Order: sequence, then structure tokens, then C-alpha cells
Amino acid sequence: MEQYANLSLVYDKLMDVDYNQWTNFLVEYFKTEKKELKYKKCLELGCGTGNMTVNLKKLGMDVTALDSSDDMLTKAEEKLRQLRYKVNFLKQDIRSFILNRKYEYIFSFCDCFNYILKEEDLKKSFINVYNHLDDNGYFVFDISTEYKLKEVIGEKTFTLNQEDVCYIWDNYIKDDIIEMYITFFVKEGKLYRRFDERHIQSMHKVYKLEQILKAVGFKEVYIFDDYNLKPYNDKSMRAVFIAKK
Repeated sequence: MEQYANLSLVYDKLMDVDYNQWTNFLVEYFKTEKKELKYKKCLELGCGTGNMTVNLKKLGMDVTALDSSDDMLTKAEEKLRQLRYKVNFLKQDIRSFILNRKYEYIFSFCDCFNYILKEEDLKKSFINVYNHLDDNGYFVFDISTEYKLKEVIGEKTFTLNQEDVCYIWDNYIKDDIIEMYITFFVKEGKLYRRFDERHIQSMHKVYKLEQILKAVGFKEVYIFDDYNLKPYNDKSMRAVFIAKK
């Protein structure tokens, strides 16, 4: 079972995310910083099926987007092509991407860094981000918090039963790792096709990520509560980091 190998088929249908709220957060935050987004170069890490890529383009940004999944990139390219938005899509890993340019903004949305399990790899990725940013550039990313993964998702089973898609989702926790096993049944004609996904995420501690970012060289790090202009707290479901080079 590979992460996102088939999930791109149903990802947009199942994701309950307010992408417009996320976009509005960016606009409002950078307005307070007196920073323009329109026409600025940005790099999106782990773009998935391109939902936030679309919103970044709507803001008028010059977007390069990368992901490690062929299936996700295919969906994203189709989506952006239909909207006639020009985006440079690349297949690269967020831990080791190499590009021959720097960006004023680097973004990563929807838990990408939870999938980096080793602290050494996390530090390598942050160093890579730092090296791809312009001086005074901004790095914005989020994680699912330890509270969300341990207390809300936890070692529970979730099910969904819709006409065209069903799933059974089992979770197991060991130390600071949560393993998610999801069996999907997707309707194709009169039959349902089954596929299985295994997702492994680390329950990163917020203070530890802040320490690593500062050790890498980011001079300012701010942490917000789930794409709101409110500080992160111990019941936040998502922590949003803004680090300035």
C-alpha cells in the first residue's frame, strides 16, 4: 500500500477543508506585514490535487508547485489546465527538492510535514526551504497537532458510507507515530473497486519545530491556530507556522 497511490481519485470529494479560509488567512496576515502577494514568486510544497494552487493563482501569484505523487500531480495539472492557469508542476520530494531559483514565499498546506518521521529529515527539509528563499522571504506551513492526532483521531475507527464511495479507517498509535489504514470502495459502473492506503504521520511537538526552524536560521517564527490570526494553543487542531528568513 502506497500513500496517495489511489487516493487522488476521491481526495477532493472526501477532504473537508475550507481552502478559502486558508487563503484569506494568508491575505490578512501579509496585509499586516505590508507585503504584496500579487505577481510574487512562490513555491508550493506537497501541492496534492492543486486546490490551494488554484487559490494562489487567483491571488495573482507566480506559482511553482511540487509533489512526490504522480497521481496527485496529474489531477492538479488537469484542474489548473481547465482553469487556464499556468503553473510549473514538478515531481520532487519535500525533503530533498533542488531548484535553480529562489522564491519570495514558500508554502506547504495540509499536513505535509507530519509525513516526515525523522528529525534529521525534517531539519534537512527546513534547510532546503531556507536555501530556496530570498532574503527576508517567508515560509508558511501547517501540521496536524499532537492534540488532534492523539486525542481527536486517536486509536479509533471511522467509517463512511456514501453511494459512490465508502471507507473503513483504522488508526494505531505507537510512541509519537500514528498509522492510518484506510480501505476504500469506489463505485465504478455497477461494481465497487477496492483499494487500500497506509498513512504514517509523526505527532510533532510544536515547540520542537520552532526550535529547529530557529536553529536552521529563520530569524522570526510565529505560530497560529488553524489559519486564524490567533495564537496557537494546546487544543489547536492545526498549527500554522510563519517563519521569516
